[in-house]
Amino acid sequence: MKTGTPFYIGIDIGTTSTKGIALTRDGQTLALERASYPTLNPQPGFQEQEPEALFLAVLEVLDKLARQLERPPEAIGLSCAMHSLIAADEAGKPLTNALLWSDRRSERQAQKLRGTAEGKALYRSCGTPIHAMSPLCKLRWLQEEQPEVFRLSARFLSIKDYLLLRLCGECRADISLASASGLMDILNLRWHPPALAYAGIREEQLPALAGPEFILRLNHDKAPPLFRGAPLAVGASDGCLANLGALALSPDELVLTIGTSGALRASRPAPVIDEDKQIFNYRLDEQLFICGGAINNGGIAYQWLSELLGAERLSEAAAMALPPGADGLLFHPYLLGERAPIWAASASGAFTGLRRHHGPAHFHRAVLEGVAFSLYHIFEGMSPSGVREIIANGGFTHSPLWVQIVADVFGRPIRIDEQEEATACGAAFVAMKADGVIKDYRELLGLKSSGRIFEPNPACRERYQEGFKRYVELIGSW
Repeated sequence: MKTGTPFYIGIDIGTTSTKGIALTRDGQTLALERASYPTLNPQPGFQEQEPEALFLAVLEVLDKLARQLERPPEAIGLSCAMHSLIAADEAGKPLTNALLWSDRRSERQAQKLRGTAEGKALYRSCGTPIHAMSPLCKLRWLQEEQPEVFRLSARFLSIKDYLLLRLCGECRADISLASASGLMDILNLRWHPPALAYAGIREEQLPALAGPEFILRLNHDKAPPLFRGAPLAVGASDGCLANLGALALSPDELVLTIGTSGALRASRPAPVIDEDKQIFNYRLDEQLFICGGAINNGGIAYQWLSELLGAERLSEAAAMALPPGADGLLFHPYLLGERAPIWAASASGAFTGLRRHHGPAHFHRAVLEGVAFSLYHIFEGMSPSGVREIIANGGFTHSPLWVQIVADVFGRPIRIDEQEEATACGAAFVAMKADGVIKDYRELLGLKSSGRIFEPNPACRERYQEGFKRYVELIGSW
């Protein structure tokens, strides 16, 4: 018999760790736990994880949560990183490791497809940029490069599909993760026959599709006894649930994240199709799309500079004392190639306008500005005129200079999101809706965090508009 305040659990299976949070309906955090796992790099460009390690991490998080909680949750919701692929036999036993979003082995297949009429048609229907991250391209690579494994594979699963199969004995492909696979028709919410034909697979090799609130039951005998039998909502993807966790549900709000990489995401009632910039269009649920773009080079560009020059030589105060534009020093932050909006795996980083007087502070400011420009380049393709406010999260929010630069480049107020573990919270919010305690996510808007707001400086904005024009012109000259 359940007693006490009802609560909901959100589990977020991320790239480096799995996190679990227990939340009450009024947003109180009762417990927060995590478990980490390694990423394998068997060859250059290959990024994999062992499915069993991911499964054990979920069990570990559930066990840690159970030790803190005296009663079962009302429901559990799942979040998972996008673009993963596991080839499996009929019983769901993996024949490969999980190929991650960061895996680049299918670059050749993606480059060959992207500019073709077929590639553009697939993007328009499926909403996923044609890129090596996409399971669409991973499947083509597997068919061409490992034909024996491809032939033996009876099922093709995402990481979440695999975990649901282990935890519940059955699985569904939630429409949010499926919309990031390059294999699903995002308007009609069904597997897309032309995409399946390109990938060389049959629909019956993929799980049946379901909405985020579809309920399975957690019944694995290694799950904590307290949680066995709990309703488990299949949930959505991590990017979409990061927006939901931040409660950015209006088209006039944008979520901007800079961690190691970076992303822009907006909730929209319809997709934003841009065949050149290939804005992604992922489903949160049957009503909302999460539209935007992701970059490879965010905080990692600053980390590179810090390691190169030495952290002790980089002073935020010195960089802040410089004028916008770093005295003519411009940085293109493509140290790891780039995804949106230029989609060039071979792109490289570059400083231009370098003069004798430029020192560490100029490089510092130029790197922060270059990352902001790369995100603004995506923003231009997202119908930006209606955006009123930008919600910021990720490690860059600890740098007031960087946040102010972003506000000035975008010409919009930046509000810091102070929500703890927004993606796991988003998964818990799905569990609430699946349980029926809320009917609409807007009922949760009272829980929205209200952190510090950075207002754009009009004079700096004007300078950055000039700098951004030069930034784009130089890309075209490469």
